[in-house]
Amino acid sequence: MAQLPVPLRARQRQSFSLEWLATCVRGLDPATRALLDLSVRRGVRDDAMAPTLQTDPFHLAWRRARALEALARAVAAEEADPPPLTEVRSALMRLPDDVWLVGAAALPAPSSTRADIVPADEARPGVIARLDAYASAAPTLREALRGVGRALGRKAVRVVVWRRLSAHHPSG
Repeated sequence: MAQLPVPLRARQRQSFSLEWLATCVRGLDPATRALLDLSVRRGVRDDAMAPTLQTDPFHLAWRRARALEALARAVAAEEADPPPLTEVRSALMRLPDDVWLVGAAALPAPSSTRADIVPADEARPGVIARLDAYASAAPTLREALRGVGRALGRKAVRVVVWRRLSAHHPSG
């Protein structure tokens, strides 16, 4: 006879403390903290945030996944494997509001260099490095659609101009 799945409450409790997770969240840069606060805690959809942040929803989802992975690695004990991302995600929703607040003193000074939401690790497997290179070099959805629109517009103009030229200069 098949066994029924173990209820969620009967499964092993989370392997890290909420206090330690709160410390790790406070250590995140303000942009990453805001992304996690809006998407994980408040349930704001990526497609709703993307126009305001002038990026595409895929990039936001990718950055959020990277931030959750970084938090999972940070809260894991040195000998233990990182906890599942679903466990970290559900624990983030239970953190108090004061963990997510950013004071004026915590804001970084304005910089002319580009800052990533999640800092790049020094040693990465090849797949992560390729994804990172793609995400940083890929145009936003708006730029890609603008390029497609321009290409279609140029093609339409060529067709109209070619038809007019061929009507005035019949070859025969």
